[in-house]
Amino acid sequence: MKRLTHVPLISAALHLVYFIATFGIDFIRTLTYEPDIIVLQDNVVVLQDAVVIGTTGAPLLFVFTFIGLTAFIADGLQFVTYKRDHTFISDN
Repeated sequence: MKRLTHVPLISAALHLVYFIATFGIDFIRTLTYEPDIIVLQDNVVVLQDAVVIGTTGAPLLFVFTFIGLTAFIADGLQFVTYKRDHTFISDN
C-alpha cells in the first residue's frame, strides 16, 4: 500500500516534466524565430506585438489527465507487484 501513496506524486512529477518541456520548447522556438523579410515585404500587414508561449486548454482536462495517469500508474504497479509475487521458477 505504501507504493500506491507514491502514485499521485509520480503523476504530478510527469505532468510537471510535460509542462516544463512544453514551455522550454516554445521558449526556444520564440528565441530562434527569424521572419522571412523578403516574403513579407510584398504583403504589408500589421504584425502582432504580443508573444504567447505554450497552448491554452481546458483546466478540467488537466484534472482528468492527472486522475487517469494516477489510475494507470497504480494499476501498473499492482500488476507488477502481483506478477513478482506469483511467479514460480521451475528447476527443469
